[in-house]
Amino acid sequence: MPADFGEITAYHHHEATRLNMLALAARDSGSMAEAEYLSNQAARWEEAAQEQKAAMQKQPTRSNTDQSPFFSLPEPPQIHPVIACLLAVLRGVQWIAASIRQFMARRSTAISSLPLR
Repeated sequence: MPADFGEITAYHHHEATRLNMLALAARDSGSMAEAEYLSNQAARWEEAAQEQKAAMQKQPTRSNTDQSPFFSLPEPPQIHPVIACLLAVLRGVQWIAASIRQFMARRSTAISSLPLR
């Protein structure tokens, strides 16, 4: 969470927008309960942004040179390259195992459906 009032307001607006988009997607997929929940969450974030904006107007402002104009999301933590390679190998092995299982399932169903005359 950012520490600057302007950045906090931008963060609240960003979260409200993100939740509204998720609510629209949930509504389009037919999940009305989830859409209602997400739209309520978005309304709460928007309310928080309005409260933050009102509090920001009461606080003394800094000069424009100190304020950043845009809110930037924090970068995700970096994964060590060795761990990333091991995860990629694990995903590959799982994919190959799933393919073999699928092939064996198809093969066994084809043989078991043959008549025994």
